[in-house]
Amino acid sequence: MPYGRNAARVLGLLRLAGQEGADRGELALRTGLTPQAVSKITARLRSHGLVTEAGRRASTGGKPSTVLRLAPGARHAVGLELDRDQLTAVLVDLSGGVVAGRTAPLDLGAGPEALLDAAESAVYGLIGAGLPVLGGGTRGGPPAE
Repeated sequence: MPYGRNAARVLGLLRLAGQEGADRGELALRTGLTPQAVSKITARLRSHGLVTEAGRRASTGGKPSTVLRLAPGARHAVGLELDRDQLTAVLVDLSGGVVAGRTAPLDLGAGPEALLDAAESAVYGLIGAGLPVLGGGTRGGPPAE
């Protein structure tokens, strides 16, 4: 489900806003988008569970504005660092918070198949530690639930 450049800008601003969040007016001002465009983007992001309401701000003359923030647990990413002697893997949420991490010994000279096996093992270990498994990998990972 691609979101496009403007949705990425909104997500980036919400990530920077942290737990405090931002309202649609702030997002429109900081992105240069129209309030209508921001409303459409945030509605789509909310429907996909990426953004959630975080309360309301006091009114400055109209109706109170709704504060939005990222739903950090909605999506995750895995990062791998291959060093000469070890592999470091981290699972992070949308806000960049580390959900799980691990290191394992690694021999960079062992060849590409051994490196891929070590990376696969680290990734599935992270998923098992931090998230339910959502699907199997193409290299023989765990089966889908």
